[in-house]
Amino acid sequence: MTDLSVLVLVVIILGLIAVYAIRLKAVPMPTLSKAAAEIIAYIPADTKAVTDFGSGWGDLVIAIARARPDVSVTGIELSPVPYAISRMRAVLAAKPNLTLIRADFRKLDRDPGDVVVCFIDPRVMGDVGDVLSQRMRDGGVVISRGFAIPGWQAFGEVPMKAGPDRLYLYRMGSHKPG
Repeated sequence: MTDLSVLVLVVIILGLIAVYAIRLKAVPMPTLSKAAAEIIAYIPADTKAVTDFGSGWGDLVIAIARARPDVSVTGIELSPVPYAISRMRAVLAAKPNLTLIRADFRKLDRDPGDVVVCFIDPRVMGDVGDVLSQRMRDGGVVISRGFAIPGWQAFGEVPMKAGPDRLYLYRMGSHKPG
């Protein structure tokens, strides 16, 4: 591959990331292992299925699949470059309990399971709340890193040790004020 070919490929990849970041109102952010461990600690022991809305580069879903082989883990990502990278990483991780889907979580009509995790731009958090209100069963847990869901009442708001973010913890059925 020539230097020009590499440069063109890099420009295309960066362009795709930029276009989808603008379109989705979100830049895919990695999750460091310490942050992943903190999030995993809040997944209840009796959980059977976890879904990550906006799974990005796959850091968190792979970490959950490794830490909880008893749980079915699904990552949903629409941006093609992070999705492709996460697919490659998932193949290398070889976790049979991990599924990755390239889709818009807003348009994907499926049961999100017992726990939903997300680290999504605050401009999209209202959509997260709308989707979960329609599709998630009472008793389900939502763990949102960094941003609250507008109009929802968290049962916990925990500062993270791994950085400046907070975890917002919600339980379906008691997530609305009053």
